[in-house]
Amino acid sequence: MPRTVIAHILIAIGSLQIAFAAPAFAEPSFSSDDQSASVPLPRLADSASHSASASDARLETPSGQTPPPAQWRWRKAGAAEYLGVTAAAAGTLYLENKNGESDKPHWSSRNDFDEGIRDALRLGSSSGRDAANTGSDVLMGIMIAAPVVDSFATLGMRDGRWDAVWQTEMINLESFTFTSLASSLLQNLVARERPLARDCGREACGGDEINRSMPSGHVAFAFTGAGLLCTHHAYHSLYADPGAERALCATGLAAATAEGFLRVMSDRHYATDVLAGTGIGLFSGFLLPRLLHYYWPQQPAQQSERDRQAFFKEMAVTPQIYGDGGGLSFTATY
Repeated sequence: MPRTVIAHILIAIGSLQIAFAAPAFAEPSFSSDDQSASVPLPRLADSASHSASASDARLETPSGQTPPPAQWRWRKAGAAEYLGVTAAAAGTLYLENKNGESDKPHWSSRNDFDEGIRDALRLGSSSGRDAANTGSDVLMGIMIAAPVVDSFATLGMRDGRWDAVWQTEMINLESFTFTSLASSLLQNLVARERPLARDCGREACGGDEINRSMPSGHVAFAFTGAGLLCTHHAYHSLYADPGAERALCATGLAAATAEGFLRVMSDRHYATDVLAGTGIGLFSGFLLPRLLHYYWPQQPAQQSERDRQAFFKEMAVTPQIYGDGGGLSFTATY
């Protein structure tokens, strides 16, 4: 994968976090007897059973009034996550720009498994392989954008749950930066020669980073995006329709699988490179969000208690302009 691609991914998703920072902290707090605070906390095993009732912002109370948006009910991103994302992004950029492709491959031997699949799937024409490579670039971009846009459109634009948007986008950022770091580190350490290297000279293949075949970064990113889609929909039920949630998850996994086929068809990777990228992506998209957040439920009442312990409840700074000068007015409620 071109080195500038990862940098653009990190900058784009990171910028999205900054854009949501202000409304994220405007989420109202609710008391422990709020109807939205008593919603059961879904886990992976029983998420489907809660899917029809998990979108609190779209349900109506017996009196016909729409309840306030539900709070985030899992462990929130904290200083450790912010520092971890920053470190992972910095590490990736270092690996991509300072310690990139090895001049000589560490692994150029071949095996029957990879050779058999390559012979079956590799496109015969150079133009066909180039088209497959371009298609895989586009599909990877779509799979990276999918969970980011999906969370913003449903939790944010539709439901107005900006705190939940911030948290889900932070989860996306954590997963994608982990995928970036793991892929770059392994590509440099393994330094496997790409399959296309045998059919072209060093100069002609230079743009394809011919000694960075294992693992496939494209596939790792695609499965990370698919896993995030499945994970967010399992816990939030963003469509309030179990069939639609499952269909979206299946579509994402199918698209990520297609990404793997395109990488072999374009002769950019071996099948084992694709399998390695799949493993990284599934861990980043499915397991990492659960380990860091969704496996740690938190009652909204606990969050409200912390809010009540804050010294200042409301605070405002207002500029004052007089005929011969000016100043600032500070108002606080505690």
